[in-house]
Amino acid sequence: MIAFLRGKVAAVEPDFAVIDVGGVGYKVNITAGCAADLRGIDEVQLHTHMIVREDDMQLYGFATPAEITAFLLLLGVNGVGPKASLAVLSTLTPGGLGRALALENAAALTKVPGIGKKIAQRIILELKDKAGRFTTVSETVMPNESNAGGMPIDAVNALMALGYSAGEAGEVVRKVFAAGAGDTEQVIKAALRLLDQNK
Repeated sequence: MIAFLRGKVAAVEPDFAVIDVGGVGYKVNITAGCAADLRGIDEVQLHTHMIVREDDMQLYGFATPAEITAFLLLLGVNGVGPKASLAVLSTLTPGGLGRALALENAAALTKVPGIGKKIAQRIILELKDKAGRFTTVSETVMPNESNAGGMPIDAVNALMALGYSAGEAGEVVRKVFAAGAGDTEQVIKAALRLLDQNK
């Protein structure tokens, strides 16, 4: 199995790139965002996943660990193949996917070409408990303890794992908590709704 490729960017198309590694050109299927990032870059390292079938062998490449984690989780959903998984990640960032899952927002997923309502609902059903794994930031997670006001820091950490900054997450959780939201899960859902309204 090829875990990563490091080499020169020989060609970039909307859905694949050719990476020259020691004179061998590897065709790697990529997301639209990754393709945009690779334009104008000479050298790159991509996290990769290879799928081998009887008559085919395909390599999929990702710029970040969050992307490959999201891809592999999507592949585990019944009825979602590699093309659909790439399409999801071309439309939504891993953080955006995590927010859609946490809010159980099927409409966000049906915006992805090839993803209908049934598949969107299945993705949510099978992955909503893993929404926190779609980490897109490298910020330090806050310690797992409540502050003096009793604000649930778990909720702040969950929002940070979904791509929000520590300041943004802390501010919205404070508002929701002050308004009398219930347990941590309810605080997270209410905070995500508030963040979506403020976009």
